Amino acid sequence: MIIRLNQKNKEQAKELLHIQLAAYQREAEQIGYQDLPPLKETVKDIMETNEIFIGFEKERHLLGIASYELHDDRIILSRLAVHPHHVNQGIGTALMQSIIQYQKTIELTTAEANTPAIKLYEKLGFQQKARLPVENNLMLTKMERLMLRKVEVIEYQSSWPKQFQDEHDKLKKIVGDNWVYGHHIGSTSVIGMAAKPIIDILLEVKHISSLDECNHLFRQLGYEPLGENGLKGRRFFRKGGLNRTHHVHAYEAGHDDVKRHLVFRDYLKAAPDRAKVYADKKRQLAKAYPEDMASYIKGKDELIKEIEQEAYNWSEQFKTNNQT
Repeated sequence: MIIRLNQKNKEQAKELLHIQLAAYQREAEQIGYQDLPPLKETVKDIMETNEIFIGFEKERHLLGIASYELHDDRIILSRLAVHPHHVNQGIGTALMQSIIQYQKTIELTTAEANTPAIKLYEKLGFQQKARLPVENNLMLTKMERLMLRKVEVIEYQSSWPKQFQDEHDKLKKIVGDNWVYGHHIGSTSVIGMAAKPIIDILLEVKHISSLDECNHLFRQLGYEPLGENGLKGRRFFRKGGLNRTHHVHAYEAGHDDVKRHLVFRDYLKAAPDRAKVYADKKRQLAKAYPEDMASYIKGKDELIKEIEQEAYNWSEQFKTNNQT
């Protein structure tokens, strides 16, 4: 059974260190290098780290441990140790699978000569990315397990407007006096349209730079603040990691991109034939590139630009008709 461990507890830290020293002493003997850093750690070192520790427990006996740093976009594995009396029982795999469930990219470093560990990591989908020479002829291998967003396009869901409204109300509270308006945009805002199940929200605020002061509040709602993220004058937030649920695109009220987003949405609502063409294109690309989000996005680009121009022309004509 996988359990969460509390390394701040001295007795727990002693138990962690016991397994770590036994496991890394075995590794040191296997690779012929007796100066591995984990062998130098003390109970105090374990207690002072802010890593997340998990363990594999059987009949109340701790048989293996792992620790890692959890970041917004990735996990850095710090240690994986199984007591030598319990190797080859799937304990290391179970610990790693527990971490993999976060669905984030994972990075780790291990000794190049530690063949059993490398085979385990490769079996779990890790790839060797770089060789890192250190002192006394020890060669380390940096490994990485990428998590790619799956491309999923589904039929229109009647729950999408409520999902938008629920999130809209939460966002309005945290933005406070800086709030001007919140719009439901993107394909989930067009009734009947197939879409990736991600609610896109366009925020208009009084002062875009002041929104940065709310980043901690966005994080409390599960968002990852990404700043401009390539578009000047924007603030972009995403929620859900690789299982993305929401995007927030924030601009100062009156920004040109506010109009661009809204006109694109309104045109698709007014032109169901073009909405169908766009939806069909997305279905086709999702089928062709089920695990390649970059190719999916690139494949839509030409059609999006075409529809954007049509939307602009439609908007201008609509404006002219209203003036006559």
